[in-house]
Amino acid sequence: MQTRDQIHIDGQWVEPHGDEVLSLVDPRTGEQHARVRLGDEVDVDRAVLGARRVLDEGPAWPLADRIAALRALHARITERAEEFADTMSAEMGSPAAFARQVQVGMPLATLATTTDVAEAYPFDEALGASTLVREPVGVVAAISPWNFPLHQALAKVGSALAAGCPVVLKPAETTPLTAYLLVEAARDAGVPAGWLQLVPGRGTVVGAALAEHPGVDMVSFTGSTATGREIARTAAGTLKRVALELGGKSPSVLLDDLDDEAFATAVRTSAGFCMMNTGQTCAAWTRLIVPEDRYADAVAIASQTAAAFVPGENLGPLASQVQWERVAGHLHQAVEEGATVEHGDPAPAQPERGFHMAPVVLGGVTPDMRIGREEVFGPVLAVQTHRGDDDAVRLANATDYGLSAGVFGADPDRAGAVARRIRSGTVHVNGLNNNRLAPFGGMKQSGIGREYGVHGLEEFLEVKSIQPPAG
Repeated sequence: MQTRDQIHIDGQWVEPHGDEVLSLVDPRTGEQHARVRLGDEVDVDRAVLGARRVLDEGPAWPLADRIAALRALHARITERAEEFADTMSAEMGSPAAFARQVQVGMPLATLATTTDVAEAYPFDEALGASTLVREPVGVVAAISPWNFPLHQALAKVGSALAAGCPVVLKPAETTPLTAYLLVEAARDAGVPAGWLQLVPGRGTVVGAALAEHPGVDMVSFTGSTATGREIARTAAGTLKRVALELGGKSPSVLLDDLDDEAFATAVRTSAGFCMMNTGQTCAAWTRLIVPEDRYADAVAIASQTAAAFVPGENLGPLASQVQWERVAGHLHQAVEEGATVEHGDPAPAQPERGFHMAPVVLGGVTPDMRIGREEVFGPVLAVQTHRGDDDAVRLANATDYGLSAGVFGADPDRAGAVARRIRSGTVHVNGLNNNRLAPFGGMKQSGIGREYGVHGLEEFLEVKSIQPPAG
């Protein structure tokens, strides 16, 4: 069994002050596979002081050196891609192929784009007779989630380092091993001491201490909306900047001008995206909104698509026992509130090994049902029906969230017009389009701020104007 009993501060692996040891469970089997010693508030203070030292007392880390280190980091992760993939399979259950292609491939693509953007970015710019200077926001606390352990950590760390900000990284309690590999790769890539600290720990201890620490200038958090609210409240005490990428209840809207082939493709795409990562994706299209007269076709195609995701083969488990019980509770309540079961078992039995759950397709879902409003974070697709574009937009917006959405239509102008009316940070038209230069983030209770590309870099920058003498 692997044991990690050190944290990373000031470029050194050191013993933490915290003495709690957390046993990690492989969700594929339900068996323990590793032990990690957690940090505490004292360790947060040590890490923040180290980050402040390199920011406030040392010379600035030159942009060219930051770019070189990020490119080297990309190379080091690539060299250890199989190790990263195997670790994420054990930590949160990703099937091997998905772990290699998405859990490792996606963060590498994001890091490459971030590095290119930073290299070309105008950190200094003439503004009339004045000079506009963009400089690091300061020490960043990066609090990353368990569902995409490498990508969400690297999206924060990459942009923050590119901006010249030292980072204290707190990974999710259940997936810290990926963060250890990331820090090792960063050390090998030449990231200087003090610029990337690692303090694993509980959100209620390490996360809370980072959010309230006066030496932290910004908190970048990905996770639940409830936790995001608490971080924002805590961070307000010291007027920290916050970037919050939170929950979603994302719709996919199919318009009534699609022919049969395009309609089937749209349903398959939407249902497939819902099931990706066992539904444990904040941006997943978990609500399929189709014309009323095409409901039967929609549920038939969606059910066929869902059936192709086989637990233990191309569909990983839910990430924990707690997560399994949460999804099962959503299913039970959905049926009680009147949703119809079009595919799958709405009352699944706990498997003997691991936390596997087969996909479920629910129909007859209305916005007043919990399943139509709240994020499930499991392989559950809710099908709703609309009576035209206005009704489709109403349903799409009938949630507190606004993270991601899809619109499919034969007339691109009409589909684009519907896309503009949906209150969501990202709307894909006629397919999934992964442009890493485009910003990602939420409206409403899906968060504050943006990641990726120029907008992601600018989250970690302050703007200063240097005025020439009057004359």
